[in-house]
Amino acid sequence: MSQDRRNHASDTGCGCGGEDAAPAPPVRNRFYPGKSMDVRHWYIEQSYHRRTAATLARLGLGPGVLCGLDVELGADGALTVFPGVAVDGRGRLIVVDDQVRIEHPNQPTDCAGDPKGDPIETGTVVLRLCRHECGAEYARMPVVDCEVREECVPSLTLERFSLRITAGEPDPVGLTAAQCAAIFPTRPGPHFDRREEIADTVEHDCGCVEECLALATVTYDPPDAPDLDAVTARPVVYSNRVLFDLLMCLAARVDRCCADTTAPPRITGLWPKVGTGANPDTWRAFVAEKRLEIAFDRPLVDAAFDAPDAWLGLWQLDHLGARRLTLTRAGGAFTHVTVPAGGEGVAYTVGLQSEGLLTSTVFVVGSRVALGGPPRAQGPDGLALDPDLVGTALTTADRNTLWTLTPGAPKDTTLNTLIDRAPLTAVPPFPSGNGTQGGEMHVFTPFPPPTLRDEERAPRLLRVWPEGGVRLDPAGASRREWEHFTRRPRIRLTVDRALADAALADPGDWVRLFQAVREGDRIAGFRRLELGGGVVAEPEGESPAPAESITYTFEPAGVRPTTAAEPDTRFLLQVRSSHTVPVPPRGADAPTLALDADFLGTALDNHTLFSIWSGDRHPLPPLPGGALGARSTVGERLFDGSPGGFLHIAFTVAPG
Repeated sequence: MSQDRRNHASDTGCGCGGEDAAPAPPVRNRFYPGKSMDVRHWYIEQSYHRRTAATLARLGLGPGVLCGLDVELGADGALTVFPGVAVDGRGRLIVVDDQVRIEHPNQPTDCAGDPKGDPIETGTVVLRLCRHECGAEYARMPVVDCEVREECVPSLTLERFSLRITAGEPDPVGLTAAQCAAIFPTRPGPHFDRREEIADTVEHDCGCVEECLALATVTYDPPDAPDLDAVTARPVVYSNRVLFDLLMCLAARVDRCCADTTAPPRITGLWPKVGTGANPDTWRAFVAEKRLEIAFDRPLVDAAFDAPDAWLGLWQLDHLGARRLTLTRAGGAFTHVTVPAGGEGVAYTVGLQSEGLLTSTVFVVGSRVALGGPPRAQGPDGLALDPDLVGTALTTADRNTLWTLTPGAPKDTTLNTLIDRAPLTAVPPFPSGNGTQGGEMHVFTPFPPPTLRDEERAPRLLRVWPEGGVRLDPAGASRREWEHFTRRPRIRLTVDRALADAALADPGDWVRLFQAVREGDRIAGFRRLELGGGVVAEPEGESPAPAESITYTFEPAGVRPTTAAEPDTRFLLQVRSSHTVPVPPRGADAPTLALDADFLGTALDNHTLFSIWSGDRHPLPPLPGGALGARSTVGERLFDGSPGGFLHIAFTVAPG
């Protein structure tokens, strides 16, 4: 065979290789005067355009029916396929120019359309449309070299089609229910990014898919009553015009639903900065200026600003008690918050006494708005402010108590434990709101403690293992860690200073591990696993521990092993470092301060976490797919710079 003919025969013109093949760069002719255009170069010229068009059609449009190709099931059981156009899995055009009748659709066929195997008596068959090429207009090819004899060859290629019958169910079309739920969750979290979720959820590889297209399925159950489905399994490619019309229909529906609905006003900015957005400089500036600033996305009725005590509060909390600070409306330029276009802001002078601050002081800013306000938006809708934002760990009872305090009154010393429940590791960002008018905001900003020398500060939690948000999988990159955990279940806590022996001997007072109890596809509860005493050990199967740190290993008893027949097993770890626990984890050397451990690693609320900790039968909140909303601890700081704290994480162990 000549080289030109070998090149022609080896190329399919599909524009891609196998399913995992990398895209091939296109090749085209480069012309110059006197260039000889032999068969190979003419083929390159044609192949360049064919490959480009096929690649764009395959990856841009996707395989599917462009028009027509309807399928009907006759009373005699025969199928009729009507004319139409489609793009196959390699991006090539398929044109059916006439009706085709299939007398026995229950008979599977091969690529040539010949019977293959026995007819299907009971079950499902798939009607597939395939591209088929055949030669036409044969001509005599002259002898061009010593290897080829004179022969007749086709001078044209007819791009035709074939219909094939296969047994079994077709591949699913479109996104799965799980993919749709991930992209369009019922309640998106504050950091949900739909564009990022689509990129993580929807496959977008370069490989080819099945060449033949599924046009319809016929199910014989019972055998004498075939059921035709020409919709579910059929991929369809809609034109831009049709897609635009669909978008316009959707837009009209949204307009009808939302034309008379105005979003309630929200808080877009707050000073002093709260949570992790605060730093020592901002804390000191707030104490020095004694000024509170708030920005809103819509103008509010001014009268509410003159009487803030009904809906706005600022409290000073420390280990000696709590008191509510006075707020007096102030003027001047906004120096700390940015008022958005179309919105407005308000500022207050805070009745704060700087000399009364302690190193444990935190400030809590709260807003409670009833359904009708105040405050309310200006304009005909008059919707109440939507302040909803959970930024503290204070319970409803705690917050109710704070709201009963009189602004400017002396400190209430009976409320000296509220400070332990106020801080959260991460505070959701502004703007506030859950989309409905009224609600409650509570956020905190701590006062910076004095700079301590290393030998004077509390021990810090540097790392946990298994890490939060990790999935230990025997088939994945975490196989080594999976082997270490399944062979000998244990958890490790790495700290920068040694802990006292008393806390290590009885760790159940401050660290507890729970294994999820499942009912079907949901987590019904957690059972506590008893932990043995903490033992100093080198990390095994993990990355090296930080320099000059100590790693303690705790081995749980009663871990139920994972099996191939069971779903992934989830574990919940809680660390409560507080003076409220019987034996808190304190440093072994002076000063004997409580372990500094702070990280919110799950989506469980504080009441649910405490109920799990204490063994109460508290029903879990809805968890789609049994997920706990686990956050990764890799690269995260697990302490906040002050003694004590609360950490909770979750990790998953896959079955072997």
